[in-house]
Amino acid sequence: MINAIDYDEDSVELIKRKLSQPDFKGDNWSDEDIIDLKGHIKKFYIAEQQHRCAFCRQIIRSTNGRHWDIEHIIPRDTCAYFMFASQNLCVSCIDCNSNKGVKKVTSSKAKKQLPNKSEKYLIYHPHFDNYDDHLVVIKEGVFYQARSAKGEQTMYVCGLSRFYDFAGYDKTLSSDARILLLAKMLGETDDEEIKNGLYKEIAALTLVNLVNK
Repeated sequence: MINAIDYDEDSVELIKRKLSQPDFKGDNWSDEDIIDLKGHIKKFYIAEQQHRCAFCRQIIRSTNGRHWDIEHIIPRDTCAYFMFASQNLCVSCIDCNSNKGVKKVTSSKAKKQLPNKSEKYLIYHPHFDNYDDHLVVIKEGVFYQARSAKGEQTMYVCGLSRFYDFAGYDKTLSSDARILLLAKMLGETDDEEIKNGLYKEIAALTLVNLVNK
């Protein structure tokens, strides 16, 4: 889990003014008067997350803002009032942010008070969940395995299966091709927990092959 940003007094006052605007909406994220605040938010979470995307966990060794997006876990277009809520913020890579878009991430209908319990979220929440409880990174930027329903939803919402193409695995290929890829990964790791996950995946695909023959 990550820590939330602690705003200084000037930032708190600016946020209050923005939220009190009668026509405040998600598009106000582009207002010029919060450019410095956004820079501060991005810098904080890049450091807090140790240059790792919150969802795919890839390390981006750069502080250049063009490599990172400020992620609103509950999208600002869904609930603008949570735009600056510190526990609704993190940073993600541009691809995870783009895939996530405005997909549904919470079962809560709250509009004024940010839900602060893990069970209110349909995807992994970097402030309220341990990543390893829901997802296993078998190889960063290549293969991910869900450990829970929340992990499965995170893979869908953030498009983590997009990495298969870069790994040489096309989703239209046979399960034999996937077994070969998983076997290759098996030989590249010494982590027993990851190995167990790979063995299970290979066993499941092998069973499918036997049933379909």
